[in-house]
Amino acid sequence: MGTVIIGGKVWNPGEMRQSITLGSRGNTEDAGGFDKPAFTAVDTVWAKWVNAHGAEVWEAESAGIRESATVTIRYRSDINDTWGVKKGNVWFEIVSLDDIQELHELIEMKVKRWVEA
Repeated sequence: MGTVIIGGKVWNPGEMRQSITLGSRGNTEDAGGFDKPAFTAVDTVWAKWVNAHGAEVWEAESAGIRESATVTIRYRSDINDTWGVKKGNVWFEIVSLDDIQELHELIEMKVKRWVEA
């Protein structure tokens, strides 16, 4: 695949090599009958996944965020910052969501590992 220009920036769609699952947040009932937060899978998409590194790690850890990453996917109008992203068997919650340059082409998400409360 070749590169494309989106909002004046070069983008290589071939960088979207990680299969992830997008999920909406809701509640499920645990064995004791109590509601607990959980994600429900909505769709599986290809993404560019970049783990936080360098100064980003120090900034994230100072804010109490562990195992953070930046995830880029093709634009979807249904996704919002209450959703989650599943990589492998691990859910990550979306910390921020950016429709890059509001062009409705790509969405960049900052995510952190979800820790069930």
